[in-house]
Amino acid sequence: MLLSQKLCYKYVVLTFIFFGLQGIVSTGGALDTAFPDLPNPVPFTAGRSFHLNISILWPLFGITGIVYYFFSREAGREMYSLKLIEANFWVFLVTIITILGSLVLGFNEGIEYLEAWRPLKLGIAVSISLLFYNLIRTYLAAKVPKSRATLVSILAGSFTLIVFFLPNLLRYAHPVAEEFLKFWVVHLWEELSLELIGTGVLAAAVLNLPGMQRSVIENVIYLDITVMVLTGVLATGHHYYWAGGPFYWIWIGGAFSTIQVVPAFLLLYAIGKTVKLQYFFQLGQREKVVMVMIASSMFYHIFGAGLLGFLMAVPAVNKYIHGTYITSAHSHLAVFGVFGFLVLALGYYIFFSEIALDTQSYRLSLLGVFCLNAGLLVMSAALLVAGGLQSYLWYVAGLSVGETNQGIFPWLLLRLVGGLTYTTGSSLLTYIIIKKVWSNFALCFPSLAMLEQQRTITLQELHSGFQQVHTAGSKLEQVLRQTKLLLDKYRNLK
Repeated sequence: MLLSQKLCYKYVVLTFIFFGLQGIVSTGGALDTAFPDLPNPVPFTAGRSFHLNISILWPLFGITGIVYYFFSREAGREMYSLKLIEANFWVFLVTIITILGSLVLGFNEGIEYLEAWRPLKLGIAVSISLLFYNLIRTYLAAKVPKSRATLVSILAGSFTLIVFFLPNLLRYAHPVAEEFLKFWVVHLWEELSLELIGTGVLAAAVLNLPGMQRSVIENVIYLDITVMVLTGVLATGHHYYWAGGPFYWIWIGGAFSTIQVVPAFLLLYAIGKTVKLQYFFQLGQREKVVMVMIASSMFYHIFGAGLLGFLMAVPAVNKYIHGTYITSAHSHLAVFGVFGFLVLALGYYIFFSEIALDTQSYRLSLLGVFCLNAGLLVMSAALLVAGGLQSYLWYVAGLSVGETNQGIFPWLLLRLVGGLTYTTGSSLLTYIIIKKVWSNFALCFPSLAMLEQQRTITLQELHSGFQQVHTAGSKLEQVLRQTKLLLDKYRNLK
């Protein structure tokens, strides 16, 4: 394992801790929504902002570590700077903790999903910039072909993270401009930047499966990149309409949303075409858990993000369901269902690459993934029905907001049940990781100095090895010369 990859353990550990925390906080939010009169130590608005921000930040933090792990492997060398990986970790970690803490304390700028106090967002800008700088320097120094699709896809996604985020650090006099730019993060990060990065790291992971053909996978990635860039940018259009843009945006957004499921189908097709079914039965316990989570991510990609997103973007439908609980269901399926599961899958793959996965942890992991899926499906189904009822009771029956909320109350209770099931799953997976960290702390949190020392020792061992080969070669040369002299003498005697 490369030293760069060893530094990714700590990213994975903290990702699972934030993920477990999100599950607990989300359940509290669902309880507060169903029973708003219950005493709550955190105001609803602060809790909601906490929930929205952590739901974006923990997958982003996790994907950063995952990118370092697979990028160095695909580049065939160490990352440009181990110190930058370490600095990236601490800057990002402190930023996330500070943002979440400030939101709980009520420091809130009121921009949904980007509520954090603006100076704190600089920490995110620095973190994603450090990531890109380290990636591009590694890419330029790598000896592998520069056209390697996994590297190109990850690089493109990491670069667009910066492009879409930086404009949100500024203030704008017109609220429509601010709303437009907000969706560059809320929508374009998910449907373009993270799609590109996710495709790159997922392809890098599955290329290790037996039977995979790099040429087929890489061709599909290039096609995926083209489709993702085109649809990701233009499918955001329906959000521009609701933010105050011209009417044509709702049609542009709706039209290009129909094509957004194509990349996922293409990647599935390529995997299905190259890998043989018999290989899946030869997978180890770690790989089985990972494949179940990747399959979950693919399922939600096609049905939760793709098909549901397409139906919601149809202009005639979008006008009536925008802002209802249907939007909330789509967000849960698209954000956690797609990227949450992908980050957990690859994080789990990395974590158990050197740490043994015992049978009990394996079974608990599968139970945890089952609870996550069951909870997410129940929660999303309840939100879909609640959202449909909202539209009907508002627009058809003409009821007030208060009367509508009474009508959807049973579905909010069902959502709470789904949330509790989900939290059981997230707590189980987090428990498994924390339990393993306890007995493998040095491996999970290696010091940079120790890794640098290992690299020095490795280089010294390599140098010593070359010296031994050189000495052996010299001795062999002497023996061959003496043999030749003896043979010449023998011929002269004859």
